Amino acid sequence: MIRCIAIDDQQNSISGLEKYIANTPNMTLLASYTDPVVALNELKKIDQVDVIFMDIQMPQISGLELSKAIRSKTRKLIFTTSHEEYAFEAFEAEADAYLLKPYGYAKFALTVNRVFEKEIENIGQETHFLVKNKSEDHKAVLVHYADIIAFESFHNYIKIHTKEKIIIAYLSLKDVKEQLNLKKGFIQLHRGYIISINHILHVEGTRVTLSNHTSFTVGDLYYNDFRDFFTDKLITSKRNK
Repeated sequence: MIRCIAIDDQQNSISGLEKYIANTPNMTLLASYTDPVVALNELKKIDQVDVIFMDIQMPQISGLELSKAIRSKTRKLIFTTSHEEYAFEAFEAEADAYLLKPYGYAKFALTVNRVFEKEIENIGQETHFLVKNKSEDHKAVLVHYADIIAFESFHNYIKIHTKEKIIIAYLSLKDVKEQLNLKKGFIQLHRGYIISINHILHVEGTRVTLSNHTSFTVGDLYYNDFRDFFTDKLITSKRNK
């Protein structure tokens, strides 16, 4: 269970975090504060938590100043602010992430996943992420990378094709590439698809068919990547060489 603290002088921001944390499996909010001075005094009394979400611009004590006093009280620190210019200062304060307001649940969940995913990877566990599924009344669902067959562009959403179901998420393929840990297990061969290499069923010419029988023709922009991938993976006889 990821134990959280929220510090923000704006109640609507606290309410948003409370909702996001409540909707996320394996996360619990221990306390929230709208007064940074109260937060400072209270956090001195507690043991270390897993993550603190903290605004930067606050009265009396800024988030950057507060972080110096309480950084040892949390394993992870995520700044939340509407001011993009504080990104460097956040890095200097040893923040693990920077959420620029206003942010939706998708950005929140992907950020949390990215922050804690490194730990999961280091101990050799299967990596995963959280995303809201439009098909399940926008409930947050846990998705394992190993179960993904493909990401498909779908109007203003994407379809995440998995072994068990199709998840519809309010994201773009650009979000997927920038915010998820795809590594070498996935490849983009079409502007509308990012596919799992492990779920390629067969290749005929430039036609790729996946294990769920989705198929597409490799796009012109991705042909060189396809050629390099195909020639690297194809095993041929050496008798005629």
